[in-house]
Amino acid sequence: MQLSRLLQLLGALILLATVLLVGRVATTEWQSVRKATHSLHALDELQLGLRAVEMLSRERGPTNAALGDGLPAAPERLKALRDARERTDHALAQLQQSVAHAPYADDAAERQRRAVMALSRARAAVDDVLALPKAQRTHPMIRQAVNGMAAVVPLLAPLINASARSSLSAYPALGDEVHGASLAIHLRDQAGLLGSHFTAAIVTGQTFAVAERRAIDETRGGIERLRALLELRLQLHQASDPVVDAWGAVTMRYFGAAYALAEDVMARGERDGIYGLTAAQFAALYVPDMEPLPALRDVLLAQARHKASAEHARAVTTLLWVLAGATGLLLVLGGALVMIQRRVLQPLVKTTSALRALARDDLSAPLPVPLGDDEMAEVIGAVRSLQVQTQQRRDLERERDQLIEQLRLQSETDCLTGLPNRRAFLAAAQCMLAAASRHGFAVAVVMMDIDRFKQLNDNHGHAAGDTALRAVADGVRAMLREGDLAARFGGEEFVVLLGYCDSSHGVLFAERLRAAIAGAAVLLPAGPVQVTASLGVADSALAGLDLDALLSAADAAMYRAKQAGRDRVMVAAQCGQSAAA
Repeated sequence: MQLSRLLQLLGALILLATVLLVGRVATTEWQSVRKATHSLHALDELQLGLRAVEMLSRERGPTNAALGDGLPAAPERLKALRDARERTDHALAQLQQSVAHAPYADDAAERQRRAVMALSRARAAVDDVLALPKAQRTHPMIRQAVNGMAAVVPLLAPLINASARSSLSAYPALGDEVHGASLAIHLRDQAGLLGSHFTAAIVTGQTFAVAERRAIDETRGGIERLRALLELRLQLHQASDPVVDAWGAVTMRYFGAAYALAEDVMARGERDGIYGLTAAQFAALYVPDMEPLPALRDVLLAQARHKASAEHARAVTTLLWVLAGATGLLLVLGGALVMIQRRVLQPLVKTTSALRALARDDLSAPLPVPLGDDEMAEVIGAVRSLQVQTQQRRDLERERDQLIEQLRLQSETDCLTGLPNRRAFLAAAQCMLAAASRHGFAVAVVMMDIDRFKQLNDNHGHAAGDTALRAVADGVRAMLREGDLAARFGGEEFVVLLGYCDSSHGVLFAERLRAAIAGAAVLLPAGPVQVTASLGVADSALAGLDLDALLSAADAAMYRAKQAGRDRVMVAAQCGQSAAA
């Protein structure tokens, strides 16, 4: 086939490919427009869902205040309760209308029906208590009524999650704002729940029951976890961002004044049950300082809506530009097919030798000088770029080999503590045991587990747990001799393999390590915390040079140390006996 005919065919193929590519791009941008529109609708549904949760939480305030009144109840108290119930019903009705056409409408309708029924039952229980004289309102009766109201909010959680997933599936970039808004209103609900836990005790003038104290502690833990999650979500925002100001208001008002009031009530409820205020007075002091939480939600949702609107505008603009550009491109391409016939063939022949040399991976072949500033000049430039890229590829291959080695090292290292991980330890330990077998020296294994590590995480957050793990790892690293092996074995467990070491020296090492850990305070934002560890020691005189046997014996000794009271060293011995160091 003649080259001119071949170029004509090639031109036709290019034209077809261009049409297909433009159609694909236009379709993609049209889908982006639809997704952005869907994201905006889903944000509206999410906002209504979060508002319904807020209204349910707000209703508990007037409810708790009314439960503390006698008969007849104060008119302003009953009016506040009626108004709160009307706001809740209105928010639920708006939510029902919003999700009626959502993809998950059937499931949403069923979940909302359950929530409305549960709310109706909870309100009836509250009304039954309100109908009794104050002297007949027992502590368990008030608690049951309060808990019934609190149990309604979780019924809406799946519906809220569905709205959030719907908005993120359309536009994942809204993740921080959507999750942050959900966390903010969840935090508002937990803050209200914490106040509700006090209602029964304040009304009856009693100290907290065991179940109340447990519920209070769980709610406080939930509040602290939500606070930590929100801080992680918001830490990338700039200082001038409205979100930062809104979070500052939350920190100052709720975690300042309101939290201090709650702490005072908790102290009185544990001490003598003399609170010095009524349920209504507590609500009047506590509830207003929760207002920054819905405000934070609104700021985050406003930012999410701004992002979604900007994406919608971008997609529409891009679509228009694609359509306009496609028209121009097709016109230019038709003219280019005529010019290719005249201005490509001759320069193309002259580049043949350079391309053949390049195919042989010869980068020294010279390229022809371009005849003009045209497409052929670009071809010559492209060939020159290929020569450069080939050289760069060689360089990248060398860098790739170096990166593979670096990744191998990283795969054997625990990223949090910097110690070898379990896999690396097992491989190195087998080598040391083989050397011990050849040269006849003794070895000892020390297994260590941080005491009450879950409690540390629950009380101070996972960031505090990570800090403690790093501190313990630094202590282990500082105690090692040259040639000893140490690793993070999993979770809060560490293991050390000591060469040329018998049981007595292994115990001395373990005791020094235990004392070093117990004596070093872990510095946390809330203040220093002491961490202790339980250690178990096993040596090759007991378990031989079998790694599994050594680890099993040391692990059993470590658990005996925990059973014996923690913060101690136990030694594995024959016949299941052990001795404390």
